[in-house]
Amino acid sequence: MRNECRRAVILAAGAGTRVRKINADRPKCLMDLDGKPIIEWILKCVKLGGITRVTMVTGFKAAAIRTALGDGRRYGLDISYVNNPQWRKPNGISLYSARKAVRGEPAFLVLMSDHILPPAAVERVRKSKSRRCILAVDTDLDNVFDIRDATKVRLAGGKPEAIGKKLRRYNAVDCGLFRFDERMFAALDRAFRRREYSLTGGVKRLIGNDDLDVVPIGKGAFWIDIDTPRNYRHARENIGKLVRALAGKKR
Repeated sequence: MRNECRRAVILAAGAGTRVRKINADRPKCLMDLDGKPIIEWILKCVKLGGITRVTMVTGFKAAAIRTALGDGRRYGLDISYVNNPQWRKPNGISLYSARKAVRGEPAFLVLMSDHILPPAAVERVRKSKSRRCILAVDTDLDNVFDIRDATKVRLAGGKPEAIGKKLRRYNAVDCGLFRFDERMFAALDRAFRRREYSLTGGVKRLIGNDDLDVVPIGKGAFWIDIDTPRNYRHARENIGKLVRALAGKKR
């Protein structure tokens, strides 16, 4: 059943305040990266990873994203949109806004609109045979750029037991790629009741219920969270690694 996962939800509602000084007044996902908006690289990766339908969750400058991407036909995708009027709040609210759009799906991927990931990782998470929800992690900590700002994960026996930016003991990093089902919305409901509105708040509840497995993205795989000007420069300097990954996947 999990192999039927063909939809991705991409969270693109936030204002990207930490890159505002180099990005003016537009959505971060529309920043140029080697001649294409960041979001186009992400769409290429999800397409090659086996996704056919994308739901974009927008908020800040939503019309600009709709205008840029349209219905997705030129990317070989079916793109629809959900607006999150509470886009200033943490990203768990954005995912919760998409719950009606994914109703009836056996599973769906969730990605961030500022995370560059290789298509092989997308496919690996999409096709995982686990019946739990899935979090993509990087266990090669030397491969993680700006680890101080990353969301850390502690694994025990290959299973996640804790997650958070301030974890002191950790052996993996959250890559911003997930496979969820209806259990995530129940987990977010529980988190919201505790006034925790982030995606991580819901993931903590999945871990507590033994409803989450991890999938490593692979040693040395190039990925980056473009959250700061420094991260953006790193992405520009290393985009060739993603280009090679895309070319290899096409073959």
